[in-house]
Amino acid sequence: MTDKKESPETELNPSGETTTTATPESSTQHTNTPASDTKAEHSSEAPQAPANQSSNGKALSGIAIAVGIAALALSGWQYYQSNFIAKSDTALAQAQNKIIALEQQITRIERTAQNGSEAIRKLAPLPQQVDALTSRTAQAKQESEQALLDLSSKINRLSNVNKDDWLLAEAEYLIRLANQRLLLERDTQSTIALLENADDILGNLKDPIMFETRKAIAQDIQALKSISQFDLEGRYLQLAALYDQVEALPQREPSQAWQTQQSSTTEVPASALSDIKALASQAWGGLKSLIVVNYNQKPIEPLLPPSDYQELVTGIQLQIEVAQVALLKGEKGIYDKALERIARAVSEHFDPKSSTTTAFMTTLTSLQQVNPNPSIPLPRASLQAMRQLMQTWQQESELQKPDVTEDAPVNNTPEETLS
Repeated sequence: MTDKKESPETELNPSGETTTTATPESSTQHTNTPASDTKAEHSSEAPQAPANQSSNGKALSGIAIAVGIAALALSGWQYYQSNFIAKSDTALAQAQNKIIALEQQITRIERTAQNGSEAIRKLAPLPQQVDALTSRTAQAKQESEQALLDLSSKINRLSNVNKDDWLLAEAEYLIRLANQRLLLERDTQSTIALLENADDILGNLKDPIMFETRKAIAQDIQALKSISQFDLEGRYLQLAALYDQVEALPQREPSQAWQTQQSSTTEVPASALSDIKALASQAWGGLKSLIVVNYNQKPIEPLLPPSDYQELVTGIQLQIEVAQVALLKGEKGIYDKALERIARAVSEHFDPKSSTTTAFMTTLTSLQQVNPNPSIPLPRASLQAMRQLMQTWQQESELQKPDVTEDAPVNNTPEETLS
């Protein structure tokens, strides 16, 4: 047969089945050949059909096997990725957690090391502080031991004190008290009384060693008695009485001539006079107004208004209070200045002929003669002589004391014996 045979084409579906498709030429060729030819072809192709089908089946089976192998490989790869990669991610996360934990541990270790260094730095001056504390403790111990020794010596002296020693101590106390009373209160009478009591105590002892001390006491007493005394409390009360009397002082009134002149200048004639008499009287009044007779040799001032009068009284009372404070504190300059201001104000604004004003000025003048801060000699000589007497008395008492160490046995410890 000269006609070219077209073999059917086989296609592989995605599901793995094979389909056979015939080309158009074969279809046309079959349509154009007569029935005798088709019979001959069928008779010639019949033996070759099994061979083609077996070859196609083998190809399909190979392809299916390859596809299966590829699918197995793909599923294995996916399984590998799903298992091993997940395990690697887990291991990586664990490793990161361990790293974080290690970093935290390192941070804690560094913080602990820093705290340890700070503690070491703080403890560095501790040995010096311990040494200083030890030295202070030793010094305090030494001072306490010295205080105990002094106390024991004082107790020993007190155990050997007799009546004369107590009397001398009392006399010294009285002289000290006299000095303090004179310095703080400036009370000369109490100071003299205290010094006389001390002199009486020393006189009762009847010991020649007291002569110099009694001589110094007598000199101080005589010096205090020679000071002019004044009653501080009485002077203070006098100023208080003047304070209350200020409001009762009468004001200075103008002279009678000045009052007559003022009334004549303001009077209006009761009846109408002639023009000549009116002019003459006016001329005579003008001439008289040019001449003013001042009987007190001072400028005439009118009476103060009530407000000014109250200010004047308040100012004088305030100066009296200043004088009282200066008198108590012994400020002579302030005291004299305040009394001078009071005297000037009273003489200028109040009637000097009034008995009230005269009594006020008399008392004020007597207060101006007082010295609130007189120079008072301090009894220093008697105090120094008494101290010297006490030292001499103690020295003589120690010389007359029997030696106790020779009569009584002394039990010493081995440490005291070695020292």
